[in-house]
Amino acid sequence: MSFPKKFLSSSFLSVIDQGMLSALNFCIGALLIRLVDKDDYGLYGQLYAGGLLAGLIVDSWIAGPLTTVASAVHENTRKLLLRRYWQRQIFWTVAMGLAAFLIVEFVPAATHHSNKGWLMAGAFGLYVIGNGLREYGRTVGFIQSDIHSVLRQDLVYVAAVLAGMLSLYLFEVIDVAHVFIVLAASSFLCALFGRHRIMDRTATQVSQVDAEDADILHEHQETIRGHGRWAVLGVIVGWLSNYSYVYLSGAWLGLAAIADLNASRLLLMPIPLAVAAWSRVARPEASRLMAEHNWSGLRKLTIVSILGIELVVFAYVGAMLLTLPWLEAYVIGSKYSGLGPLIMLWGGYFAINSVRTIGTSWLMSGGAFRSMFFLGTVTLILVVLITYQAIPYWGAAGAIFALIAVELFEMVVVWKYILPALQKRPKPQLPA
Repeated sequence: MSFPKKFLSSSFLSVIDQGMLSALNFCIGALLIRLVDKDDYGLYGQLYAGGLLAGLIVDSWIAGPLTTVASAVHENTRKLLLRRYWQRQIFWTVAMGLAAFLIVEFVPAATHHSNKGWLMAGAFGLYVIGNGLREYGRTVGFIQSDIHSVLRQDLVYVAAVLAGMLSLYLFEVIDVAHVFIVLAASSFLCALFGRHRIMDRTATQVSQVDAEDADILHEHQETIRGHGRWAVLGVIVGWLSNYSYVYLSGAWLGLAAIADLNASRLLLMPIPLAVAAWSRVARPEASRLMAEHNWSGLRKLTIVSILGIELVVFAYVGAMLLTLPWLEAYVIGSKYSGLGPLIMLWGGYFAINSVRTIGTSWLMSGGAFRSMFFLGTVTLILVVLITYQAIPYWGAAGAIFALIAVELFEMVVVWKYILPALQKRPKPQLPA
């Protein structure tokens, strides 16, 4: 199969997979919007953002740099890397889950001073662990271009979550803690289902590991650790830039404001999830093109990616605005009426964010994690300053205005300055 057909086929399957996960997240959010009060839904949004940070930290330390390097090496070394980092993924995921438990239990601000007890903290900690284990199975599938196994694994996850949520609904015990318990249990089941696949796909014969391979493996691990240090710092400041609106609006306006922002964003969540699906497929290919200094190939990939994603963004936002009266009546309810202006603002944000995400994906593929960290630090300072000025004047909408302004700044810096500088670097002599 030629590159364009193989890439489009993988992208199509990845979009189906991510669309399935997006629909699941939408259903969970819509159910909580209908059945719990605004403060509880705001708390769910705040914890969900925290869980995303925990997953991103582990991913940036292990899976992100691993994707950058593993896509450019020969099969035996790649399998060795994937097997060894599976063990490290388990360790760091458990560590993040324990940290999440302690923060939710003993830091009042983590739950906006809500007294939720040990059940909430334990459920959230287990969710962080289960989600991290499940994500590594997906990472292995994407690195090895085995999108079918990723799709099968996620089908198990979606089926388990739906069964769990149906049980909560029938027994009338739907609340934030029990939802995280269902998500955690489903993730553990999915990770267990995918474990055999990971072991099989990364199996190597000990006799194949000669002295030369051992040296290559050592060099690649040093590369991964070097990338990982800057990747972790970069993802933390990046997350703070993207999700500071949750905590800043909560501090100024309360959990109800978080609920309004998250409800309007929920309706558009298929957009970033579709972009994430594209990224998981495109990054290994971009790593290969950049390792070969095939800039014309990267340029073609960039044009196709931007046009395709922006088409999805504008079509989807238009569809949401046209169907908003029906959604307010039958999905999100009267508690969240008048979300049209926020949806339009989120649409503008995601249109800019998608183009910026393509650029930062190329930076990750090229191993420019240090540049991403310094850029993220600047954008974090800007978003806090702008949000501080905007929220008192525009309320919840001010948080989105701040994000849009910072996304524009970051998009310009990435495409005009950092990526051109990356293309001028000498071609690396990567062992193979």
